[in-house]
Amino acid sequence: MVKKENAFSDSKIVQLCSLPTEVEALPIQSLLASYGIKCILQSDVTRSVHPFIVDGLAEVRILILEEDLPKAREILKESGCSFS
Repeated sequence: MVKKENAFSDSKIVQLCSLPTEVEALPIQSLLASYGIKCILQSDVTRSVHPFIVDGLAEVRILILEEDLPKAREILKESGCSFS
């Protein structure tokens, strides 16, 4: 069994969803963390350098362990979150 501390380095990581901004991604990250699901927020821009939104430039992808995907989807469904 994979230890949770090293889980991201030893397991397959998948995209749970993508959101237009980090502001929208942070509550989902926090919700999943409250259920013990660790997330990585990934974006193609450094928001400290470019703190603005232009045609999806600031899109944030929420990545989780593949093994947590069904549980994470169920948590989001029950909480009423909608995402792409």
